[in-house]
Amino acid sequence: MSVINKMLRDLDQRNNSVAGANQIIARQHGQPLWLTVLLLLTFGLLCFAIYAVLSRSTVMPAADLAIAVPEPAAQQLPAEPAPPAEIAISASLESTNSPEPSQSLAPEQSTTAENAATTIIAPPQLPVQAVAEMAEIAAQPEQQLAEPADIAAPMPQATKVAQVPVPPAAKTDSSLSVTSREPTAAQSQAKLRQQALAAAQAGQPQQALRYWQQLQQLAPQDALVYLAQARLWLQLGQPQQAEVSLLQAKAQGIVDADIQLMLAQAAASRQQWLQAEALLPAGFAVALHPDYYGLKATALQQLEQHQQAFEWFAELSRLQPQLGKWWLGGAVSLEALERPAEAHQYYLNALQWGDSLSVQSKTYIQQRLVATE
Repeated sequence: MSVINKMLRDLDQRNNSVAGANQIIARQHGQPLWLTVLLLLTFGLLCFAIYAVLSRSTVMPAADLAIAVPEPAAQQLPAEPAPPAEIAISASLESTNSPEPSQSLAPEQSTTAENAATTIIAPPQLPVQAVAEMAEIAAQPEQQLAEPADIAAPMPQATKVAQVPVPPAAKTDSSLSVTSREPTAAQSQAKLRQQALAAAQAGQPQQALRYWQQLQQLAPQDALVYLAQARLWLQLGQPQQAEVSLLQAKAQGIVDADIQLMLAQAAASRQQWLQAEALLPAGFAVALHPDYYGLKATALQQLEQHQQAFEWFAELSRLQPQLGKWWLGGAVSLEALERPAEAHQYYLNALQWGDSLSVQSKTYIQQRLVATE
């Protein structure tokens, strides 16, 4: 019995070993198919992850080019985080690499899977600010992302050009345009002249004199400045100051008919007929200055130079026959020259055109008409 029992035990052990061997063989036959399916799935996911990485890498340079502000190399954004597909691959690889008592990968296959997992899950994680910036770049329009690289590339160079200092010539021009120009000499003279005339018209001769004196310093060769001062002095009852102003004009070498006439009138007022006649040279047009030559003829008449005086009176009576004073002067010189008939006619003309003559002059003419008949 013991032998039979022993044989039965041996037979059971053999059957158990054969069944275990068959189970092991069955498992060995089933393992390659499972691993093949797992590897194919892993390979498909790996290809999809590589495609996603490559597609994002082709879009990112255009997005980077659309950024207008260049940043230093030290502040460049790190690489993108791994897409969800890569994370799923890493999780599946981790679950695949978890130890199981009955499953194990081949050495070559496990090494390949580990290298693939290491290559894909390598990118570091970005900070929160970098992720926000990348999200803004991804949200930009496609036209901005599609701009060529040569549009945004020269931005640093343009910044350098904008920082170039302005040339000195341009700064000088801008300063000249801002600086107010001082009035010219002609403008200052015109302003003083207007102020002097306005003060004279307003009845302020003293103020007008001050303006003319200022103008005399700016324009010492202007005869009108001295004439205006002399007339204002006469208006103020100071003929000596008027004569001083006229003599200042002569000292400047100014030759003017009106200045000479006023100086001759001052000399005639003092009965200085010789000086008066000397101050009236015959260098001006008679038609333009009749009073000038009328005083000259009167001075010659007072100096008993009747022939020269009559010539000037005759010229003036031809130019201005409506003025009786020229006819009267000529008649006096003719009577002195003992030419009574001609003198009588001149007296008649003087009486005819003597509306502007005084009563004394008209009385004198009537007396001489009776004497020359």
